[in-house]
Amino acid sequence: MKKKVLAVLVAGCMLALCACGGKKIEGGEGNKTEASAQASATGGYTFTSNGATIVIDAAAADTIAKLGTPIEQYEAPSCAFGDMDKVWTYSGFRVDTYQIDGVDYFLDVVFTDDSVATAEGVRVGDSLDAVKSAYGEPTTVDSTQAVYEKDQMKLTFLLNGDSVKSIQYLSKKLDK
Repeated sequence: MKKKVLAVLVAGCMLALCACGGKKIEGGEGNKTEASAQASATGGYTFTSNGATIVIDAAAADTIAKLGTPIEQYEAPSCAFGDMDKVWTYSGFRVDTYQIDGVDYFLDVVFTDDSVATAEGVRVGDSLDAVKSAYGEPTTVDSTQAVYEKDQMKLTFLLNGDSVKSIQYLSKKLDK
């Protein structure tokens, strides 16, 4: 129960920081509707659940429909993008979307427990050595995280000592 409460609090904090941080996400690339076409076009990391592939900055509607009914959904007017920000919670992970001209796009995917894994097989609870074995040397690493950057996205492994405590697929558009 504590993990679920913590996950909800983290989701709310991330949404508030992303939505109100004053960083604007521009449209443009990532507007195709088929996730596989976007993954090959962007070269970024993807996450698949229930046969639905999530590509960061891709249009979300078709993929959200394939993911099925979320455990929980939250939406609020965006103070950064002009439309709505949404959080969709599923078993083992959550996705955040941002909206431009009424179209939802994936902003991030955050693993909430060890019931899901990356395409390379890494889960929450795995060691940093397991991450490096699957992905090679990170772009950046410190005592709290190992970050892999690929085109317009980041794959971040948050660490507690040598153990992965969370996995996040994030849009680099937030860095601009």
